[in-house]
Amino acid sequence: MPFTSRGIFSIIFNLLYLSRFKKGLFHITGDVHYAILALPKDRTVLTIHDLVFLHTYFGLRRALLKWIFLDLPVKKAKYITTISQKSKQEILDYTNCDPEKILVIPNPVDPIFASSTPSTTSNVLTSLNLPQPPSTSLNLSSPSTLLFLGTKPNKNLELTIAALFGLDLHLRIIGELTRKQEEMLAKFKISYSVVFSISPEQLVNEYRNARVILFPSTYEGFGLPVIEGFQAERPVITSNISPMKEVAGDAAMLVDPYSVASIREGVINLLSNHQRQMELVEAGKEKVVNYQPAFIAGLYQNLWRKLEQVN
Repeated sequence: MPFTSRGIFSIIFNLLYLSRFKKGLFHITGDVHYAILALPKDRTVLTIHDLVFLHTYFGLRRALLKWIFLDLPVKKAKYITTISQKSKQEILDYTNCDPEKILVIPNPVDPIFASSTPSTTSNVLTSLNLPQPPSTSLNLSSPSTLLFLGTKPNKNLELTIAALFGLDLHLRIIGELTRKQEEMLAKFKISYSVVFSISPEQLVNEYRNARVILFPSTYEGFGLPVIEGFQAERPVITSNISPMKEVAGDAAMLVDPYSVASIREGVINLLSNHQRQMELVEAGKEKVVNYQPAFIAGLYQNLWRKLEQVN
């Protein structure tokens, strides 16, 4: 769209721009949910990834954002897709939406994260005309580097820092640190390094250089790092709350993200148990099959065909 959504005037100008489009099917996948207000109802799909903005703002601003970005778009959409049962339930909790028009279609994992290429992954890569990645199997003799993704409050870095106090490991953090986080890392004497604003290829290398993926988030719409860890064939520690526990199933070690003791125990138990690490890697390889791009694309294609049949 021609304008970034900053203020009511940019939203109005974007709606005027979109009002010229009358033919075809429309699918809104970004955070500009309000765009649906200028598009044909019976031929528009709206994807809502999460409702994190409702937990970020308060008062009149929150009420206005909810009306423009959630209430009106949900009412206008023919179908709504979301990425987890948790996100679906949140939409139902905050709106009067008919549950029958909300479909759960999870996020796909990028094949670039593949560590080795089992036949299922190989077929997907071939169909997408993508290069086969090299094999980089888990090296149990590698240093105990834990990859931690994200530094926003919901990623739970500060509680994790406290949980890792005194452990012989290295914390590799993806994201810009706040002053408080830097002070905590120093206070708890955590060996760490940090990087941000990296390319997808660099992010893949971060996964491959890690011994364990540590993702004890307190809020996610989906939890993509969990399946990226599975795709990279790395053992994953994540939260025992929705949607992470549904995405991970029995293929990750689940911890209570609100408990320092639980996070600490999970890290210690997994790093000290090579057999358990390999079991989780194997389970993750099976789990990630259902998140391959070709499979997810097929679900969306079925939905678009359904729209075409109606119209």
